[in-house]
Amino acid sequence: MAATTTKSFVNCCRLIRISSFSIIFLSTISYGATPYKYFSTKTPYEWVHKPSETVTDELYYLKELQGKSCTAVHTSAVIRHGARFPGLEDVLEISRIHEKIINVLEPYDHPTLYNWVNRFPSNNNKELSQLGEDEQERLGQRIAQKLSTLFKDEDLSDFRFIISSQQRTNQSASAFYEGFINVILSEEDVEDEIDSEVSDDLLRFFNLCAKYVYSVEKNKTAHKEYYDFLSSEHVVKIKNKVHQKLGITDDLLTTADVRLIYLVCGYETAAFKSSPWCSLLDENDLKILEYVGDLKHYYKNGYGFDITCQQSCPLVSEIFLTMDEVLTDIESMDSEEATEGLSFTKGQFFFGHAETLGPLYCALGLFNDSMPLKANNYEQHGHRSFLTSNILPFSANLMFVLYECFSDEFQETDEVDEVEYYLKLFVNEKPHQIPGCPELFCPYRAVRERYSSLVDHCDFKQICKRKPAKDEL
Repeated sequence: MAATTTKSFVNCCRLIRISSFSIIFLSTISYGATPYKYFSTKTPYEWVHKPSETVTDELYYLKELQGKSCTAVHTSAVIRHGARFPGLEDVLEISRIHEKIINVLEPYDHPTLYNWVNRFPSNNNKELSQLGEDEQERLGQRIAQKLSTLFKDEDLSDFRFIISSQQRTNQSASAFYEGFINVILSEEDVEDEIDSEVSDDLLRFFNLCAKYVYSVEKNKTAHKEYYDFLSSEHVVKIKNKVHQKLGITDDLLTTADVRLIYLVCGYETAAFKSSPWCSLLDENDLKILEYVGDLKHYYKNGYGFDITCQQSCPLVSEIFLTMDEVLTDIESMDSEEATEGLSFTKGQFFFGHAETLGPLYCALGLFNDSMPLKANNYEQHGHRSFLTSNILPFSANLMFVLYECFSDEFQETDEVDEVEYYLKLFVNEKPHQIPGCPELFCPYRAVRERYSSLVDHCDFKQICKRKPAKDEL
């Protein structure tokens, strides 16, 4: 698969943005009027996944397993970009909503909201915020620390950093890299330059898969459950409550406006610690609007349609074929014909999008609720697995760690055939059971076989071939 090599530089002393938006984002957030901190895919990572106070590599690197001693030899991680600014459409739309409100609102009724100023830049192109850079840098540090025995003082050519064509993934990779190399390299060896590969084939397959684009992404019928719930009594009640709080009698706002108020509440709380928009919503409102987002992504990036899962096979294939190569290289190094200086890929890190990770979860069978998410079963999904605030926040990450395991007798008998390979999955830095595996550690060959159709039979062109319009949803 062709990849375009690009060069980007990590600036250790980042320039402070000279604008009205110049602020320092903090990892400790004061939520103000909004203690409920779940904003679907717009949730900052560390709001829902608190970093461990002490980071060691024992959980990740070493493992005693049923008479075997295991050490990590490789990791493959897929990472969503860090927290970003809202896009231009949302920036302009919230200003429009504000203008509608102040045209009928008395200044003294809600002075903070009345005097609100939109501080989000309109020309940001969804680029990373400072919070996004910080959470990526800290993530890079933690992953390097957790696998420091594997990574320490290794040649940087043993690592791959793959990004999409979007600037926010480039920014994320650069920030991650800065935290990563400051752990694994000595101070005199630290390099500011990241050598990254651009591959939309692997990380933006959702734009390249015609069947998905036309039958799901651009097909409004495919999002019926989302629109049905957005116009349901649940959300209409929230809209009416907002009108009541503002003292508005006319049907000024739509349910879509209310959802945007929810998103801006999250964006501003992350950026400025609080937001006047949050005062219009209570915790129950926030939970209902979170479900709106979950429905959107369930049918856009999750289990709603088979093609959504299937289109991620190039990425699944790349991950497992790389691990196959690692095993081949290790076995070659262990053989009598081993070439001096032979190395292998210690780590590969992919930086993508919610639309990258969601289909990957789906292809691997992760976070699959027994009952599909629908507009009419909100009450039955209070403990759903497909909770995007938890599984797809900014900087969400999935990481496979490959282990080489020797039986305890191996060190005495030196029997090469006692070597086995195991795989462990981490999602958002927490161990997660691989489907079909009874334990957290699973034999690599068993996992490889489970996903063999995705790895060995990934005909992306055929999978994504667009069917006649009459067969579309």
